[in-house]
Amino acid sequence: MRYTRRFAVGPVEVRVTSNEKSVLDYLGEFYTVTSAAWPGHVWTVDAQVGLPEPDASTNQWGVSWRIDRSDHKVHLRAEAAESLSITARKCVREVLVDHCEQRRYTMLHASAVVDDALRIVVVGNKGSGKTTLALKAALRHGMRYVSNDHLIMYGPDASGTLTLTSLPTLIPLKIGTYLDLEGALPEPWDRDGLDVDAYRASPRSEVYPLDRRVLYTYRRLGHDNPITVDLGPGCSPATTLIVLASYSPGDAGEPEPVADPVTELFAHVRTDWMFDPTLNQRYLPRAERGRDEYLADARRIVTALAERSTVVRWTHRGDPAPILEFAANRRLA
Repeated sequence: MRYTRRFAVGPVEVRVTSNEKSVLDYLGEFYTVTSAAWPGHVWTVDAQVGLPEPDASTNQWGVSWRIDRSDHKVHLRAEAAESLSITARKCVREVLVDHCEQRRYTMLHASAVVDDALRIVVVGNKGSGKTTLALKAALRHGMRYVSNDHLIMYGPDASGTLTLTSLPTLIPLKIGTYLDLEGALPEPWDRDGLDVDAYRASPRSEVYPLDRRVLYTYRRLGHDNPITVDLGPGCSPATTLIVLASYSPGDAGEPEPVADPVTELFAHVRTDWMFDPTLNQRYLPRAERGRDEYLADARRIVTALAERSTVVRWTHRGDPAPILEFAANRRLA
């Protein structure tokens, strides 16, 4: 039997067919199922459990793949359904990456959440608390989760609109944060071999620094991903707040204005995803920019983002409430 589902991946649609229903169920943990046929060319991922095709390339998980450019179709074959599912997920994600590449995107180390009134972008490197702030803003304050750590931006387009979206990835949640929020969270998508019970009796001060994690998907948290957020040329800086965040177990500081926001934000532009082939795996045909072009576009986009936003530096203790109040007060002033 052959099963077919359409998945909405931000502004694009991908059709997936398989003889193994578990492949489609797996993809449903990451992408939104849609019943409507979208206009324009869409890619089809034909993911079949079976012997690899002899004339196809084979990846490191033993999945063969072959491209049919005329039909916009990639053919995947593998004997292991799990390996097939993972490769299909990455092929679906590639359709979004190609859409963004055609619009000369850049990517920030940033989480982002939105509601009807505010857009909050939390920028920082590993350990700065991006996931904790975004997750608590979603769970406790009803905001929509846009990005966890791979904020994609492209534009401005001819109308002056800058678009924010996200690379659909897993959300790793450190054990300390997970224990704090466990009562408000659904079951993790994957515990990644972690024995959570072994940490329950330990003091939180000892658990917080540990880099042991459980894994969530956006959809497991009840959020569609990716979604797109448009910042138009008339977007008020009072409605978009960018936070250069750092975590401290002591007292939280007050948000402070940033004198040179473009330089500060540019330091957090991600080049690893674009230029590391172990991260940016490619199955679909795609032309990409060189590093100099990418960085030139990144500076242009970061400048457009800063022009549409209030940019502050903030030391926090893992609670987004003070920065949300700060943002709301600026909007109402």
